[in-house]
Amino acid sequence: MNLPEYNYVETYKEWEKKRYKELLKKLGTNINFDDNKWICDKRIRHPSEPTHKVTIYFTTLIEKYVEITKYYVLLKLLSGNTIGTIKKRISNLSTFFYFLMDENNSCDLDKCDIYVAAKLKEYLENRGYAISTCNDTWAEASMLMKTMDGYENKRLKNPFSQNPFAGRVKIKEKYIPEEVVKQLDEVFGKEEIDHYLKCAYWILRLIPSRISEVIGMKLDCLKSYLDHYVLFIPTWKQNGGNIEAVLRSIHIKDEGIGKMLLDVIREQQKIAESLQGKMYRDKGHLFTYQSVYHYKDGSVSIPLNIGIATSRTINYQLQRICEKYDIRDKEGNLYIVTSHQFRHNGITDRLEAGFTLEQIADMTGHHGNAMIWNAYSHLDLKPKTILEKQVYVLEEPQDKGNPYVLFGGRILNMDEQNEKRLLKNIRALKVKGGICSDVTGCKSDMWNCLDCEHFIPDCDQLKYFQEQKEGWQEKAKKFVNMPIVHQNALQNARLFEKIISKISGGKHDEQQ
Repeated sequence: MNLPEYNYVETYKEWEKKRYKELLKKLGTNINFDDNKWICDKRIRHPSEPTHKVTIYFTTLIEKYVEITKYYVLLKLLSGNTIGTIKKRISNLSTFFYFLMDENNSCDLDKCDIYVAAKLKEYLENRGYAISTCNDTWAEASMLMKTMDGYENKRLKNPFSQNPFAGRVKIKEKYIPEEVVKQLDEVFGKEEIDHYLKCAYWILRLIPSRISEVIGMKLDCLKSYLDHYVLFIPTWKQNGGNIEAVLRSIHIKDEGIGKMLLDVIREQQKIAESLQGKMYRDKGHLFTYQSVYHYKDGSVSIPLNIGIATSRTINYQLQRICEKYDIRDKEGNLYIVTSHQFRHNGITDRLEAGFTLEQIADMTGHHGNAMIWNAYSHLDLKPKTILEKQVYVLEEPQDKGNPYVLFGGRILNMDEQNEKRLLKNIRALKVKGGICSDVTGCKSDMWNCLDCEHFIPDCDQLKYFQEQKEGWQEKAKKFVNMPIVHQNALQNARLFEKIISKISGGKHDEQQ
């Protein structure tokens, strides 16, 4: 189902300053606007996240531009940016402001014109910055001028609207080469690997996820359901809108490679459970582990330290393992892998296999498909398969006039009187493809809705459900060499088949 995408951008208004500052109370317990360090402790998402990860520093900025940057930061937070994104924005602005100071004798922002823009391009190129840094700095300068127009009643033109570095940023090295993946798979099958690392590796390897999502998993993340298991992985909206995690549910068959993944997770659950009694706080997390120190001489010591794995821990251990087991690319160079690269591989491999951008967004938790295509697709690294696979994707029906969409908060093509009658029930809620008659306590995603007795499908969407069933059956065929994804695709096809049978049997009219 293709849902409309929204791009909400809040712009600066002088008379709204008080409202902007009110946000500080929601960010941290003791933040003052005038401070140059904002500790946003209310944005800590899981116990392994250190305080410095949610601390915004303005100390790197030139004093002249600090106040406007603070209001800019508040506007971006109101628009849904995460603290991590804000920190990157400040870093980019710091480069821009130092340019204004060095090259233009502390140029005022309202004096920036096309000549300043030309000098910025020369400044960035002459200092040997990476293309990605040049692109980000330029884009941030543009966004600042666009957002803060009217600050102190000054007109800010935007000579940076055309980014000369755009389109040259995608980093191919983010995709892990196949020969490296094979070596890593072999290493992480060894008994000697610390189990929490093994567990994190195989989740990242088989399910496209951010490392923050993986280490945020709860101890009870695995539930049996009918003839398979459901793995719950927390995710936070990409725009930072949710402080509370939304759970992604991954359906896994207890057979083949799916069984291997489940066994690894179940073993980690046992280990984490055995350590809970030694935890004074932050209990109930899957990646609770006891520290193991590995020394260069090959010796190992196990101190009494018990904690929850952090993203820094996982990435450090990945680097250590690549060095220890001499992981090399086809040119013979040592290859150091990072946790986020597995997300690039997972998304690219699924695009190659024929999944659409919308379907991948459902799997990964992206809110829209622009990020998937622009940042995560590395199909240009697969010249032998790109033509065949992309023809399949591009020729797949993408009916822009799809009538099965949410519009104005109402499901089109469901009889309006019937819809109103159903929604009179305080427990009812509109969901994709129909109405849930009882959402009390429900934290499911769409796939669980399809299999729920309370789901009332919109019979006018029969064609959509049939297309989805056939589409997932095709995906299952294309993923026959990837058992876990193959089984998930078959499961999704079965769910849509169940809805088709439900509509054909007329049950949608019987439920209240």
